[in-house]
Amino acid sequence: MLVAHHGIQRSGTNYLLQCLLSLRVPVINAAEPAGTVPRHKHFRWQREKETIPGFIRHQYNNELGVDCVAGLNAAAGYPAGTRHLVIRKQEAAWLASILNWGLRCGWFANKKAGLAEAPALLADYRAYNHFWQLLADREPEQVQIVDLEELVEEPRRLLSVLRNVGVAFDERGFTGVFDEVPKSPRGRLRPVTAEDIEAVYRDAKEAAGTAIPVPV
Repeated sequence: MLVAHHGIQRSGTNYLLQCLLSLRVPVINAAEPAGTVPRHKHFRWQREKETIPGFIRHQYNNELGVDCVAGLNAAAGYPAGTRHLVIRKQEAAWLASILNWGLRCGWFANKKAGLAEAPALLADYRAYNHFWQLLADREPEQVQIVDLEELVEEPRRLLSVLRNVGVAFDERGFTGVFDEVPKSPRGRLRPVTAEDIEAVYRDAKEAAGTAIPVPV
């Protein structure tokens, strides 16, 4: 049984892929095409594309939208029956990570400019994960969502997830611990801090009518 892995940027997709490959699971989209190609792990499948932020629209904007796994497999050219694993990072932690990533990539001129884009980034995060949550709720035998924090705490949770979608694996030697994950060097700088993210939510909560709901 083939597996496709998914997740919005900075959610732990590279870690999930390393775990799957360590378990000798065949991952059909292990290679990384352009972000507008349906086989890309960050591809935006939701029908409404307005939430894709302008500064990355050229990378991920597309005209595809599906409502079921069969339609997704057909659009991506995956064999029927391909299973899908989606990794999701806790929202506030993700926001800090994506802002720091954006600063490294030159999406923003500086930290202040990046923090100003927090509402746009959160809209993208929520639209992306909402799409996959709907598919997981409708077709859990084909789509499973994995929380990054839980996976890091106990990597063997992934074994149960794979069993849930009927995917075979080889757990010999599997620990889920790696010296370094691609694109996540241990020494990377993180100018956007947890305190900055708390301020984003606090300021939004105080802005009547435009508040970003605080995660629960």
